[in-house]
Amino acid sequence: MTAKTVLILSILDILAGVSYGQISPGELTTAHANLEGMSNCTQCHTIGKSLSNARCLSCHKEINVRIKQGEGYHATVSLKMCQECHHEHFGRNYQIMPLDTATFNHSAVGFALTGKHKSTSCRQCHNTNNISAADVKLLPATQQKITYLGLSTSCQSCHEDIHKGQLSSNCSSCHTTERWKPADNFSHDRTNFVLTGKHRTTGCYQCHNQTLADGKTIKFTHMSFSSCVSCHADPHKGEFKQPCSSCHTTETFVIVAKAEFDHSKTLFPLRGKHADLKCSQCHSDNPMKKNISGELGFHITKFQACSDCHADAHAGQFADRDDGGKCDACHIDAGFKPAEFSIDDHQKTRYILTGAHKAVACNDCHQSGKVNAQSKLQFRWKGEIDCTTCHSNIHGGQFVNEMARGCVTCHTTVSWQSLLFSHEKTRFPLRGKHAEIACSKCHTQPAEPLPVQYVGLDMKCSSCHADEHKGQFMIEGFTDCGRCHTAENWTRTNFDHDTQSSFPLTGKHIGVACEKCHPTVLIDGKRTARYRPIGTKCIDCHSA
Repeated sequence: MTAKTVLILSILDILAGVSYGQISPGELTTAHANLEGMSNCTQCHTIGKSLSNARCLSCHKEINVRIKQGEGYHATVSLKMCQECHHEHFGRNYQIMPLDTATFNHSAVGFALTGKHKSTSCRQCHNTNNISAADVKLLPATQQKITYLGLSTSCQSCHEDIHKGQLSSNCSSCHTTERWKPADNFSHDRTNFVLTGKHRTTGCYQCHNQTLADGKTIKFTHMSFSSCVSCHADPHKGEFKQPCSSCHTTETFVIVAKAEFDHSKTLFPLRGKHADLKCSQCHSDNPMKKNISGELGFHITKFQACSDCHADAHAGQFADRDDGGKCDACHIDAGFKPAEFSIDDHQKTRYILTGAHKAVACNDCHQSGKVNAQSKLQFRWKGEIDCTTCHSNIHGGQFVNEMARGCVTCHTTVSWQSLLFSHEKTRFPLRGKHAEIACSKCHTQPAEPLPVQYVGLDMKCSSCHADEHKGQFMIEGFTDCGRCHTAENWTRTNFDHDTQSSFPLTGKHIGVACEKCHPTVLIDGKRTARYRPIGTKCIDCHSA
């Protein structure tokens, strides 16, 4: 090439550049950089017109397809011109796809953001890894990196199927976008195993505790549930052949469905208190624990006697009876108390109840704390039984010599106060007023806890009565009231003035009142009649 030719070409290039600079409004963005130059203008612009949507969509076929199908955001703005949103000729670094992610209405693309999706950044979903549309996958890598197209609305397009295809591909049938766990939309009622009773509150993984072949994916389908033993061990160790539901419900294992299970069909029909017991009280709920018969589980062979299950509450007190101390001789299964033991039954024992004893409560004699057993009551005594077996001797041994027959020498069982005792047999027979007064008037209690004194009392009048005469008739320190008075009446005396005094009454003296000669005087601070000493001369009573 000659120098002249080179010069001409250089001039043409300069002129072309000047011409393009005058025509182009500015540099294209990086995305459209390959369309720079006057020869490429008509790829976007029409002659005599501005931009054409048809020209844009002829390149952006993936958008054109979605507009025609009425899908995606562009279908909602198809009446707009492309350049209304996508501006060009502002330089290589200009953002031709302006998107305000904070205000963008995602519902417009047919996928409303809810729950956790609201706080998820756009590019966490809109990235090349999640593109599933075939036409978008054909775009250059640079376009795939920035596009928002090509995503599916199915959960699996973004999320891993952790159930490995066991369940429906529609995750929302069980889960919500608010949270993955728990699966709020899941209902076990839609499965082949409807949950009832305790199954409703059982944790999922207590039943779903198996994994798939990978050793880590929880198995949710194709579970075995044809019978209870598919999940539960048989606590009865095969003793029963009928299905569990014939006795139990899902509400609770420990309560037997009595409407289904009939204990009367066993060898031990339940009656009385037995009907109220929990099964585990006789049939241990621990399959490794032996029951009272020494057996495991529910099968019990030794139940013919109460003692097969119950300990002897009376510690063998009745073992020597003819029946060997059978419980049902006194008790019934309606309740351990009260005992079915009557007074008539008591009359057949070696202690026959008489009098007030018939009305005494059993526990007053058969007291608690006497026996080391469940029932601490003492019912049987060894040796002879007398009053002191139950009663203490309140007389303190005062009658030990007189009580050859014990308390019944004086008392009866009719009443403690009903006495067989006669005072006539004592050294002090009761006469007159003495027979009318209460025993306690003479027989007093010196002090607690000493007993009332009956033996050894002083029989002198002065031991109970005060000396109304202030010692006027005392002889050698003793006043014998009986010389003048009787027990019939104090005021009536047997005193004889002629024989018992030194002044026999004669003549007019016989009719004179006593107090005319025996005036009232003050002796030891008390007013009393003067009997001794007194003058016997006439002048002692008669004035001159």
